[in-house]
Amino acid sequence: MPSFRSSLDMMAKDTGYETVQFEDHSDDRSSTEVEESLIGDEKPCRKCYAAKALERTRPERQGRRWRQRLGALSGVVNTLLLLANLGLLVRQMTREPRVNMWDFGGDLTGVGPRFSQQIKVFEPDYDGKYAPNDTSLFFTNETLNNWNELMPIGMGFQWVNDTHKYHDLTTSITHQLHCLFAVVQTYSGLKSDHELPEDHHWHMIHCFAYLRQTIMCSADTALEGLETTFPDHNGGSDGWDSKHVCKDYGEVTRYLESVRAYDDREIF
Repeated sequence: MPSFRSSLDMMAKDTGYETVQFEDHSDDRSSTEVEESLIGDEKPCRKCYAAKALERTRPERQGRRWRQRLGALSGVVNTLLLLANLGLLVRQMTREPRVNMWDFGGDLTGVGPRFSQQIKVFEPDYDGKYAPNDTSLFFTNETLNNWNELMPIGMGFQWVNDTHKYHDLTTSITHQLHCLFAVVQTYSGLKSDHELPEDHHWHMIHCFAYLRQTIMCSADTALEGLETTFPDHNGGSDGWDSKHVCKDYGEVTRYLESVRAYDDREIF
């Protein structure tokens, strides 16, 4: 039986056409290779899409990260503020309430500091530094110097703006000491027949009233026991065994000297 190719050759001769060489164009590559080629061609596009998606999501991730950090920081700040408020509250609750806005024994305007306090025991003047048993000795320079040293430099006269506009601006503590000095001076002069200032009478009347009210103003309520120094021991209290809550007088004098208007230091 003639082959199919031989039959085609014979037909070509009869028709005057030459036989075109038949070529087998079948691709011996497997379908898997083709699919892999197609898949391989798509890989660059996928990377491109992934990069674009990454670029879009990066700011979102960064913003979310910053928000998380800010949230953590705000939590720390809020905690610190809460602890500070609690500390202030505890401090306020444990602080002793102030009786009033004025410092006891201070000025109504609040001028000047609040002074420290001390526990003091009063002592008798056995040596007669301020009131000698021999009253004539009161008028010596030694006794006078002892009294002067009780006064701060400036004698309690305080400097203020435009001091020259004011006739006087002194301090009660130095006024009280001055009055007490005048009382001892008058008594010592009368007892020793020493010459006294001509104005001693009205001065004494003034000082009696002034000292009476300053004593009542301070109203020292320290408890006092039985006397131990009275000559006849007739009972009562001499006050030497009592403990008193006092201002630190050293602080007071240093403050008064720091605001003094003058440099004098005389008690009379």
